[in-house]
Amino acid sequence: MKLLIQILFLLIVQSTYSQTLEGKVIDSVTNQPIEYANITLMTKNKGVYANIDGDYNFDISKHLYDTLKISSIGYNSKFIILDKFKSKKNIKLDISLSQKITQLDEVVLNLKKKKYNKKHTIGEDKEGNAAVSSLIGYETCVLIENPFNKDGKLDEIYIKLRKRKNTQFIASLNIKFYSFDKINQKPGYELYTKKLIVKPKNRNYTLNIDVKDMDIYLPKEGMCIGVEFIDPNNESKKYDVIGPMYRFTYSTEENLTWSKYRGKDWRTGIVKFDYRNDDRTGNVMIGVDVLFPKE
Repeated sequence: MKLLIQILFLLIVQSTYSQTLEGKVIDSVTNQPIEYANITLMTKNKGVYANIDGDYNFDISKHLYDTLKISSIGYNSKFIILDKFKSKKNIKLDISLSQKITQLDEVVLNLKKKKYNKKHTIGEDKEGNAAVSSLIGYETCVLIENPFNKDGKLDEIYIKLRKRKNTQFIASLNIKFYSFDKINQKPGYELYTKKLIVKPKNRNYTLNIDVKDMDIYLPKEGMCIGVEFIDPNNESKKYDVIGPMYRFTYSTEENLTWSKYRGKDWRTGIVKFDYRNDDRTGNVMIGVDVLFPKE
């Protein structure tokens, strides 16, 4: 009897202190939902995605002294301090994000006037059949160097993938495009502000993505391509084995890969090998077919 009372007390306490933040992430001008926006804690790698209708639901009961970051490609991020909700149980909160103001449209308009007919394949495609896994919410980004030093138009993207055994959940891939910040040696501003989401297969193959009609342009200084593993419907479990895996190439050159979690800061993403004094590094094998204008 005493044990039953203790269990009931614990259930009542947990119910009392359960606090949920829920609502919709929307465009501040159009009020249209922003699909698959990232909602994440600033001090912990924990978060959720808004669904295709912009709806989100996040348990904040153990994180009331933290801050939420809400982010999505093409939009300015927003931060919400959670301690103001300490006295509230279930909170309804719609979150509006403002679009980023860039000169990208003007640049694209000028590049569209050119005629492109020469195709070249560039990117990481060297020796190496090793693979590395990722987790939901993590984005891996690779520098695609431009050896031709002239503007080009992306025709197709390829991502080398490898099957992961015992996979319990197959992630969707959110593909992103950035400039390269030479000063800080990391991905820079967004070169394409729309979502490009694909569903891969969990097997050994090259995933080819046709982008020729999307007007994505390769700058003279190169670009960074990011691939975020996402769970659009928040269906995966905490300890699920996520597939597929990235293939990466061995190299002794400088790092070309970075990673970040749900819109947080970039960190160097070198894959190092220290077996038997192996000093090689690894870069994820992502590349592009690029069309260049007539000479």
